[in-house]
Amino acid sequence: MIEIRNYEFVTVTGPDAKAFLQGQVTCDVEKLSENSALAGAICNLKGRVIADFLLALDGEDCVLRTQSGMAGIIKNTLAKYAIFSKVELSTETRFTKVLGAMADEDEAFLSKNIEKLPECALACHISNQAIFVRIPGKDKRLEVWVHDERRFEDWVIDHDSDAEESWNKKDILQGFIHISPQLSEEHTPQALNYDLSGIIDFSKGCYTGQEIIARMYYRGSAKKRLSLLLSKSLIEQDNEVIQRQGEKTRTSKILAFSNSPNEFENSALLSILDIASEESSFSLSTQTDEEQELNLQSLSYPLTDDQ
Repeated sequence: MIEIRNYEFVTVTGPDAKAFLQGQVTCDVEKLSENSALAGAICNLKGRVIADFLLALDGEDCVLRTQSGMAGIIKNTLAKYAIFSKVELSTETRFTKVLGAMADEDEAFLSKNIEKLPECALACHISNQAIFVRIPGKDKRLEVWVHDERRFEDWVIDHDSDAEESWNKKDILQGFIHISPQLSEEHTPQALNYDLSGIIDFSKGCYTGQEIIARMYYRGSAKKRLSLLLSKSLIEQDNEVIQRQGEKTRTSKILAFSNSPNEFENSALLSILDIASEESSFSLSTQTDEEQELNLQSLSYPLTDDQ
């Protein structure tokens, strides 16, 4: 088990909580239940992503788990539309910490210590002590949103930063990008592959930005998409991806990256790249102008257990 320290929470309470969120987020909140969580996003009127989240029920309340620095942004965004609904928004967390576990590696321990172990992606189990959520992906990871730490005193928890970095790298390798304050309102869901990964439900009703997002999905074709690249060298914050396609050269910002802790594993990054009509080559810019080769990797969506 590891402690995950880069999460924040927003709680939506009140009799209109689910109906209110249904008109604001990309996932179908009508599918939310005590046994099923949802992955979704909040967009602005121009169809750009403000934040992404994992949504679960805690009693009658809706709880959005998001990234560090994003809870206040989500609260302020939703507050603009909440005045006509019987809801209250809060960033005061009811969870003392978040733990992460690998369901495959720790299955025996988890089965013994959890009343009902969530078995498929986005399945969840709610108890008085915690909410247990199987997050999307092929690696069967489990998040534990802890209410009562006394319940978990005998759990051996790794507080090492390398363990948390390894956890975050699993998202990158599967093509999941999470919105930070720096990325908020910068990109469309299509560019981030949210239309492929299950973040957007195209069968639900209207929500903020829905018209533009639907038009891009049904009428347009994406010219740029989030892409995964691997590197044998270390990646730094100010590096860029250089894409060469024939005689054309383009540079792209790195949206997320994780360096390898040893020489046997590749570092990984996510960047929005042009979808090449002909073969491209990729390299990593450096301060010394010595480019390092990058290898483009294929991504498979949606990231559910049957893929």
